[in-house]
Amino acid sequence: MKNLLKAVFAAALTSLLPLASVSASDTQLWNAFAINGPVSDDSKLLVWFDGHARSRDNISDLGVSIIRPALGWRVSSKLSLWAGYASVVARRENAPNLREDRIWQQATFPIGQFMGGRLSGRTRLEQRFADRGNDTGWRIRQFVRFARPFDDPKYSFIAWNELFVGFNDTDWGARSGYDQNRTFVGAGWQVAKNIRLEGGYLLNHINRDGPSNTTNHVISFGIFAAL
Repeated sequence: MKNLLKAVFAAALTSLLPLASVSASDTQLWNAFAINGPVSDDSKLLVWFDGHARSRDNISDLGVSIIRPALGWRVSSKLSLWAGYASVVARRENAPNLREDRIWQQATFPIGQFMGGRLSGRTRLEQRFADRGNDTGWRIRQFVRFARPFDDPKYSFIAWNELFVGFNDTDWGARSGYDQNRTFVGAGWQVAKNIRLEGGYLLNHINRDGPSNTTNHVISFGIFAAL
């Protein structure tokens, strides 16, 4: 457990330490909707869908949209395996949109109890195909989430970190090594038995070529539904 927490904190620091040399920043709004769970109460077959709309340029313009369906299998109460597809569109001013297709596989799992809350994890492997090149980009994403209920269990403190690491260089711009990091701090509200709202602040550091690293200061809001 101690080694896991050290890794989580180190990943979070990865997004914070480079800020002194950042040459670009933006205030953004990220909205998300996600639904997942078993197709029936006693089924091991799982379904997943999440969609995203992310506004950029001081929340003035839609920048990125994502649609991401998947199927999964509940191996046990402590492990679920998934495979899916993602369609990603990045919009640009006075230039064609950048389109990316991804095939991805992931494992989701509980980690354990910590400071009165719960730690959970997700490890995702992506194969990325872009319309501006022929190479396949390979990337891994490690996500760790902490949730701790307040006195009223309908409300909770939530923090998570996701680290992105590329495995190879591509002819369309993906690079091997550290790609980006996302650190979120906020709160959750269990509106109904199967519906949860989450909102808060997200710090997104992106590693670009040369001195052009980018930091996005994000207002993040999500609706999460469980089947």
